[in-house]
Amino acid sequence: MNFRKIFFVFVLAIAVFFCFPFFIHNGIFDRFNLTIPETKSYAQVEKNTQKYFNVQAYDAKTGKKLPYRIRRVGGYDPSKQYIKIDHRGQYVKKIQYVSKREFNKKVNKN
Repeated sequence: MNFRKIFFVFVLAIAVFFCFPFFIHNGIFDRFNLTIPETKSYAQVEKNTQKYFNVQAYDAKTGKKLPYRIRRVGGYDPSKQYIKIDHRGQYVKKIQYVSKREFNKKVNKN
């Protein structure tokens, strides 16, 4: 192979390596993906558990459903049902339990 082909393959491999995380969305890649903004959302979760899966979150500013579900959220109080989530895509930075009243206020439910 000549030098141009080797150089082209090398540049292509580097481009794929750096672009790959932008197309994969999970907690690991989203944590470091700077193109995804950190967001605050609200969600209603199941009681009597501390592991929440496929959580439908609502945007704190608009009160509308997010176009995706958060795959995994870890909690610490199984008796509570409403949470505020600080997250970047699928990466959950922290959660805070909130009252039903605050949840309804932010999500525009009655």
